[in-house]
Amino acid sequence: MKLKFIHTSDLHLGKKFDIKNFSLKEREKRRQELWDSFDEIIRTAKIQETQYLFIAGDLTEGEYINYKSLNKISAKFKSIPGTNVIVACGQSDPCNINNMYEYIEWPKNVYIIKNTESVEKLNFSEDNLFICSMSWDNHIKNEKTQSIYDISVDENKINVLLLHCDINSDDRLPLNIDVIKNKFDYCALGGRHNYEQIINNAVYCGTPEPLSFEEYAEHGIVTGTLEKKNARYSLMPIAKRKFITRKIELDISYSFNKVLDLIKFSGDTFSNIKDYVRIELTGEVNTDISMDEVENEAKQFFYYIEFEDNYIYKTENRNYEGNEFNIIESYKLQFGDNNDKLEQQAFKLGLEVLRKEKVVK
Repeated sequence: MKLKFIHTSDLHLGKKFDIKNFSLKEREKRRQELWDSFDEIIRTAKIQETQYLFIAGDLTEGEYINYKSLNKISAKFKSIPGTNVIVACGQSDPCNINNMYEYIEWPKNVYIIKNTESVEKLNFSEDNLFICSMSWDNHIKNEKTQSIYDISVDENKINVLLLHCDINSDDRLPLNIDVIKNKFDYCALGGRHNYEQIINNAVYCGTPEPLSFEEYAEHGIVTGTLEKKNARYSLMPIAKRKFITRKIELDISYSFNKVLDLIKFSGDTFSNIKDYVRIELTGEVNTDISMDEVENEAKQFFYYIEFEDNYIYKTENRNYEGNEFNIIESYKLQFGDNNDKLEQQAFKLGLEVLRKEKVVK
């Protein structure tokens, strides 16, 4: 018998969002979109008649989630009574005295993993399924690796490992996949925000919605079926937005409109009207061009755009005879060509201030 499952993690419901260029309005909107993705997961479980929903840690942002929001989560789980929901606690929602999960009345189909020192084992005999899991008890690190290695499983059952961890790393519950890969039919992993298949039966589902510019590619949930020695699954994209970074190398010969066009048409793998875009500008810029004006002009073509300015200003060789009293040209000549980043920043600020003043004739 094939068991239908959804594997998700790192939803971070209640996240504060500390992206420095996000306005308060944008942060609130993004928080709501995380809830919208959670609703989509519940809807998918209901439509697909999913038997198991695995949540591999960081369901919520434990420091900021409130009692009302947790009751909302509980009600959503209650709306899918035919789905067994197994929740492991991760780095952002550790299972300790401060965790509010303990004070919520969860429906009968929800299983919160409370063991933090040893592996908790859940036996769903009606489906011949055996789930092994363990939760975190702090925000910093989990070093209970040995208890994972010591797990004994029933070879006659479908065995699943549900864990918030860092495979093949020395950071945060480090785990050697080679030690455990043959014990389990599927390893539902959390703790990494990008989708990643470690081996065929061990998968990081990533976040349903990307949370920063470090989180690339498609985001969604893993859906599939489980049989003994046979896990079939795929990533189902559900993210409303992407975080996209593009690098543009400039040349001193580029005009204002040329630079603007390069930014406007910087890629075809994202939507200007809904995605978060960061443009890293490198290379050389003619000092006659106001990059502040270019960047301000570009903003009208994007839902959200920010810039990382790593270019340097250069002055074209030209004859300044007879133009000694132009304060901007005089400023450029005094500065000269300097590649020091700090001096480039000072030069840029000075240049933009002078451009706002009247030129002396």
